[in-house]
Amino acid sequence: MKNLDRAFNPKRVAVIGASSDPSKIGHQVIKNIIEGGYQGEIIPVNPKADVILGVKAYKSLNDVPEGVDLVIIAIPAPLVVGAMEECARRKVGAVAVITSGFAEVGKTQEELKLKKIADDHDIALFGPNIFGLAYPPEKLNASFGPKDIYPGKIAFITQSGALGIGLMGWTAMKKIGLAALVSIGNKADIDETDLIEYFNKDENVNVQLLYMEGVKNGPKFLQTKIEKPTVVLKVGRSTRGAQAAASHTGSLSGSDKIYDGAFKQIGLLRASTFIEAFSWARALSQPLPKGEDTLIITNGGGIGVATTDECEAQGIKILDDPAWLEAKFRPTMPDYGSTKNPIDVTGGAGVDGYRKALKIAFAEDRVKSIIVLYCETAVTDPMDIAVAVNEAFEGAGRNKPVVVAMVGGERTREALVYLNEKLIPASSLVDISVSALAIIYSWAQIKARGRSRLVLEKPPAQVNKIMDAAQAQGRKILMEHEARQVMELCGVPTPKWGFARSGDEAVRIAESKQMYPLAMKIASPDIVHKSDVGGVVLNIRDGKELKDRYEAMMARIKKDCPKADLQGVNLIQMVSGIECIVGISTDPQFGPAVMFGLGGVFVEALKDVTFRVVPFDADEAGRMISEIKAKKILDGFRGMKAHKDSIIKTLVAVQKLSPLVKEIDINPLLTNHNGSYAVDARIVLK
Repeated sequence: MKNLDRAFNPKRVAVIGASSDPSKIGHQVIKNIIEGGYQGEIIPVNPKADVILGVKAYKSLNDVPEGVDLVIIAIPAPLVVGAMEECARRKVGAVAVITSGFAEVGKTQEELKLKKIADDHDIALFGPNIFGLAYPPEKLNASFGPKDIYPGKIAFITQSGALGIGLMGWTAMKKIGLAALVSIGNKADIDETDLIEYFNKDENVNVQLLYMEGVKNGPKFLQTKIEKPTVVLKVGRSTRGAQAAASHTGSLSGSDKIYDGAFKQIGLLRASTFIEAFSWARALSQPLPKGEDTLIITNGGGIGVATTDECEAQGIKILDDPAWLEAKFRPTMPDYGSTKNPIDVTGGAGVDGYRKALKIAFAEDRVKSIIVLYCETAVTDPMDIAVAVNEAFEGAGRNKPVVVAMVGGERTREALVYLNEKLIPASSLVDISVSALAIIYSWAQIKARGRSRLVLEKPPAQVNKIMDAAQAQGRKILMEHEARQVMELCGVPTPKWGFARSGDEAVRIAESKQMYPLAMKIASPDIVHKSDVGGVVLNIRDGKELKDRYEAMMARIKKDCPKADLQGVNLIQMVSGIECIVGISTDPQFGPAVMFGLGGVFVEALKDVTFRVVPFDADEAGRMISEIKAKKILDGFRGMKAHKDSIIKTLVAVQKLSPLVKEIDINPLLTNHNGSYAVDARIVLK
């Protein structure tokens, strides 16, 4: 990993393309550096100027007498490679190429030249196609975005230049404090992984926020170490959105559900909107909760009920101990107040009632997190409530998370601004405030689980022999009995099964394995849709029926499909249970990924599936199962209940095949209280 210190803590910054012309990007960059208050040496480079904005200019970087840490390049694309070579000769530490016109418009070779120069000379290359970078702790704004950046503790990394510029102004207006703002554009060299891991060690950064359109190096991204809470806003969820993102960045987008799984694996918190993303980022500077019980303090019953509903929807547990709550909080309110949680101090309690309730809530260990609600009234000033919240929070040593929702007019808006400046998440919308608390709990869970480095287990040698034999015959798809044998060898649970080449052999296998009732299916590489030719018989209950059905099936198929190679029949014990699906597909960014969801007709109708990228362990497999919307069906439905341990076993075991296959489709994987069984599997080889 390249050292980024010379990019974010430079002693000398040069701008190649600096200009006195206000219409030029090079003018805005040098102006921002000067007016931002940067204390290091500023070096404008322009062959036609002696002075730019009152600063001595140089004809070229070669004329600069001392070394330069950071160079910003803002000149036409055909000149950039030459400028990069000049940076290499001068041993520059980092280069930010603002210029566009590279891979995003198909000029990949020119971009690769920049990358090679950077690698050969250990230069940290940002871009090309970016708006620059800013690092408020050093008063460095080396960008052509707005001059003013509100200082704070969030590092914002953005793949989109235009969006990043827009959000610079928006964050300042909303007083969302930034510790860094970095545009990465085409990511020819420095990417989100490099920056996340750099800011992991930066004491000026508490939280990281990432805007992403796609990744270029999936395996590298999956190795990202997430040591600080990191929020990602990944666009391209829809098919059209993914196409737009790919066109814009020159990178493929892959399956959004696989991105979702990859984010969960490495511990990223995925937001859906910009407002949610920045709300989360601000909230994640809060202390982590030491348990689940949440207390709600309000002056209005309606907003309290709405918040309770939202807590249930977002999985936040409300403290429920009526006797304890009555004993602790009754003194904080009039007789007509409620202690049932929400603690309704009513409008009559005023700011004094809030102070008393807050002091108790922060002092009591049974309360693990706090939601403060306020509806503006004529008898209390919202700012007084806001100050009371902050004083209680600070007075308790910021010992537990607190979020606030306030509803009212202009005075309330000012109180919300005050709270957010104090790093207390505050909103006029209940769902936003509850979401902020929910994400703090999510990060606490991620941090508690840790992360292990996994090595993919190899399949038994017999698996390779089966696959080699199929390919030697010119086949890319395993036959059913081959697929089932491969599953079994890898540790995927299957029902009792057998492969027979005659009626008598079928009876011997069925009776020796006690397989009745069973299903019988024709085995032929020339027959894809078995049911269409009468090649499937269900619920065979004894040997006589099995032999009769075998002979009838063979006679009928030989007559209807005279050229088909009939190799025998598959015998499968009939099992019942909830239909699930397990699959493997190959993603263009991340490689092999495992899918889980409800199977049968549900998978196409509902698309209720989740993914993880290979490799992952049993704990991650368990999280996959808990993510699908239909998880309640797995917990118990019409007398059926999933056997989760065997589903987890299947999800872990099937990964062994990922280096050898293009795709796998186990559908259905039937699961009941006794176990799970891969009833049918389609395996397509690489």
